[in-house]
Order: sequence, then C-alpha cells, then structure tokens
Amino acid sequence: MMTMAGVMGRFAPSYLQTHRVSGGQQQLIRDIQQCRTSALGEHWTACTSCGDIKVHYNSCGNRFCPNCQGVKKEKWILERTHDLLPVKYFHVVFTLPSELRAVCFQNQKLLYNLLFKSAWQTIDTFSKDPKQGIQARMGMIAVLHTWTQKLLYHPHIHCIVPAGGISADGSWKSCKSDGDFLFHVQALAETFRGKFMEQVVRYYKSGGLILEGKIKGLEDKGAFWEWKRRLYDKIWVVNTREPFEKPDSVLDYLGRYTHRIAISNYRILAMDDKTVTFSYLDRNANQTKPITLAGERFIGRFLLHVLPKGYCKIRHYGILSTRVKTVLLGAVRERFGLPQTERPKYTVRDVMIISMGIDPYLCSVCKQGQVIIIKETPRPRGSPKLPLAC
Repeated sequence: MMTMAGVMGRFAPSYLQTHRVSGGQQQLIRDIQQCRTSALGEHWTACTSCGDIKVHYNSCGNRFCPNCQGVKKEKWILERTHDLLPVKYFHVVFTLPSELRAVCFQNQKLLYNLLFKSAWQTIDTFSKDPKQGIQARMGMIAVLHTWTQKLLYHPHIHCIVPAGGISADGSWKSCKSDGDFLFHVQALAETFRGKFMEQVVRYYKSGGLILEGKIKGLEDKGAFWEWKRRLYDKIWVVNTREPFEKPDSVLDYLGRYTHRIAISNYRILAMDDKTVTFSYLDRNANQTKPITLAGERFIGRFLLHVLPKGYCKIRHYGILSTRVKTVLLGAVRERFGLPQTERPKYTVRDVMIISMGIDPYLCSVCKQGQVIIIKETPRPRGSPKLPLAC
C-alpha cells in the first residue's frame, strides 16, 4: 500500500534541499515519516490471561497526519451529539474566488479569520432580517478547508446551520417552508462578498495586508482599486444543499470534513523514482480519475494546506457557540422534551468501543484477558531528527 510516509521518505530530502518550509511544515514532514515507528517511542502490552505480548509504536498525533485522524473524528462526533436538536439542518459552503487566493495565502491568519467572520455575519444578518421570516438567534458550526481534489489552493468553509433559531421567548422558530428553505443563495453570496471585501479594503488602507511577489503590484492604489472592482463585479459562490431530515445524520456528514486532511493514504495509487499518482474526483464527470505529479511538486501541493501553528479550523457560532449554548440549548432541549443531561466525555477506549466495536483493552488473541502495559519507551523529548538524507 502506498502511503504518505513512503512519499515523504522518497521525495522530502530533495524537496527540503530546494525549497523553504515553515517550522510547522518541517514538523509535519518529520511526523509523517516517523509516525508509528520506534523513533517516537513504543509500549509493550501483555494479556493477563494468555500472556500474549505485543509491541505498539506511538503515533505522532499531528493533525495533518493521515494516520492520526480516525479516533479524533469519532470522538468529536460523539461529543457533539449532545448538542443536536430534533430539527432540520443545512450544509452551506462559503468559497473565496480565485482572484483572492494569492492574497489569502500571504495573509492566512488574517483572511482565514475574516472568512469565518464574514460567513457568520452573513447568516446572522439574514436571521435578524424581518423579510426572511425568522427573527431568531441562529447558530453555525464551520470547518475550514483549503484544497481541491487535485490539492490546489482553494480556501472555503463548510458550515452546518440549523433550519431555524431561538426566538425572544426561548422557543424554537423554524425557517420558511417548515425548515425546508434557508435563504436565497444569490442574496447570501452578495452579502458575504460585501462583508468580506469591506474589511479587506480596511486592511489595505491601514497597511495590514502583505502583498509580495506576484501580487506586489497591488501596493499601487490604482491596481488595487481595479482588483477590488473586478471582485465586486464577480459572482461569488455560496452553496446551500438540501436539508438533512434526520438530525443524527448531520454530525456523521460533518465529520467527513472536520478532521479531513488534504489527502489520505488510500488516494495514493502509485509511486516511482520521479512521480506520485493519486486519485481525485472529477465532479463535472462524477468520476474518480488518476493524476500524476512529480514527487516534489506533490509534496509542495500537500504542504500548501498546513495551517498556521495553533490555528483553530473548527468554530462554533451563535446558539452553538461554547459561551452560550449551555444555557440556551438547555432551555430549548427542555421544550423539545429532551433529557437534561450534561455533555458526556469520552476516552479513547469509549470511542473505539462505540464507533468501531473494538475494546483496545481486550486481548485480541484469547478474547478473555485484559491487556496491560508491561514496558514503555516514551517519545523522545524534543523533535527526533529526520533521516540523514533529509
């Protein structure tokens, strides 16, 4: 099976010799190569019944590593299930046009934050507009993605929006057509464009935008205002998909996006001394097709999607935000007749039992004894060194 670890092992040495990388990108290369190897430490387990002994190598835990997302995703889904209400939900996608990508890439934290903020402000504005027939406090869960199926840079956010909100008297108020219709997408797109570009212009006037390399010409006021005009003339893309009829399917769907990385191991089809072939979904033809890139180019595209260190790519807004949902959702849950229980907390063992039907503490050989740790080599302090060739 082809893996990202194999790709990094073959092409990362030459890539690092010819390209500048950030600390986070270099750390990711190192982590992918050493994930689940002795370089990150190990622990030995033994069964209390049959005595079977196994050695387990530690995972790197990097949020961009394809080996380390499964349990994290399932844990996130289980912990959010408590917040679900018996209402319909919409999947809404806010996308930045291609003309903004270079500026966005050079100002990642600033414009990623603005992307989140503008999307929520757009939903919030419509929820308060009397013409929309809701006038209730709505909520949103948003997840940032920066890639296409071909690993090209394409910043956008996936949002799950409940089809309604909490009214002034604390009751639930659905969107139009009994929650089957959210808002007109063209109106959403125009409002989103206005809110985003208004702030971009403010950043420019205050000198807060980095404009280097191919976009350095935008430092000229005339060029910037022409660029701004083209963006206002362009139709921005906001997609709203059919509402989910069953609330419990919402988080399973969103879970596909929360802990997804730019590419997973199963999409890597082949590799030779010079190239990497991987699969992508051609949405126009609705077919899965192969694409082949030079190995270093493949790594370069993959590293485009390493977010700034510590950047939070999953955010909650309105009635689903951490600060207010405990009180607001508690009252609404009561009105829906849902049990008033505290949000459960899950261990890794809980997650594996619930989502995979596997108890990691049960011996896989005799199916009777408990597995205990008998020896442990901890992960080295500091960052283990990359292979000498790197």
